[in-house]
Amino acid sequence: MTPHFTPALHLFIGLGLVWLGAVVGSFANVCVYRLAWGKSVIWPDSHCPKCLTALKKRDNLPIFGWLLLRGECRTCGVPIPARYVLMELALGLLFLLVHLAACADLGWRCHIDGLYLGRLVLGTTLVTFLLVATMMDYDWMIITDSVTYPGMVAGMLLGTLLPQGRPAPMLANSPVQGLLIGLAGLAAGFGIILFFRAFGSIIFRREAMGLGDATLMGLVGSFIGWKATIIAFFLSPFFGLAHALWKLVRVVLLQLQGRQTRQSDHEMPFGPYLSMAAAVSFLAWPWLWNYWAKEVFTAFYVVFIEMV
Repeated sequence: MTPHFTPALHLFIGLGLVWLGAVVGSFANVCVYRLAWGKSVIWPDSHCPKCLTALKKRDNLPIFGWLLLRGECRTCGVPIPARYVLMELALGLLFLLVHLAACADLGWRCHIDGLYLGRLVLGTTLVTFLLVATMMDYDWMIITDSVTYPGMVAGMLLGTLLPQGRPAPMLANSPVQGLLIGLAGLAAGFGIILFFRAFGSIIFRREAMGLGDATLMGLVGSFIGWKATIIAFFLSPFFGLAHALWKLVRVVLLQLQGRQTRQSDHEMPFGPYLSMAAAVSFLAWPWLWNYWAKEVFTAFYVVFIEMV
């Protein structure tokens, strides 16, 4: 019989997941920069961008390496941005949230079985890809295929091998069913972005959304299925509202001052907010479905299917 969670086991696994997330976050930092420029994430070793001195193994220790270096290169003293350690910590906390969300849904004394492990593996892999895509889009206004395509493969593979990893009602009872749910989610993610991309291009007479957003939503769909993907898409603008308002205020102030605006003042990355909405949809899906989304899909079915 599989063991069940106790308070001590929750604490042990929670701390372990935070550390594991920080380790993966250290590698994710490398991916954000190198994949955006088409560089290898394996070679060369991490090094100082100024003096090119390779970092020692202890310097690469997640979180503590930056603290021991006091935030600067050991050799030349150039500052090391705190963003690196914050990203490691953020992914560690996201790994912990996946565990907490799974246990809140399955029960705090649930067994450590295939249902829990499937949710944990699927969720931690998803948030890793989402964090890399988020930071890449913030930094460079692009999301490369080298992030999204492997993410789609991972989502399809894990959804097939761990068919019960997706939250209800998108969990599957067999690998074949898990594969089909992943394919439907991938198609929905691609399709909804391509539709609004074409629609926005007609309305605004310019590219409304990038193809990177389409592949990102394809990645999301392969992990969480088509229903949660659609909900995530329509939630995403709410996450980007503060950024959009800040952009608008900035443009207005520049125009009132008689200063010329740049193209970047009128643009903002949408990938981060798609990623935030996707993470929330995965983590909170049992509650979103039971208290809201189920009624939305039921109403849609009645209006557009039964009335036809």
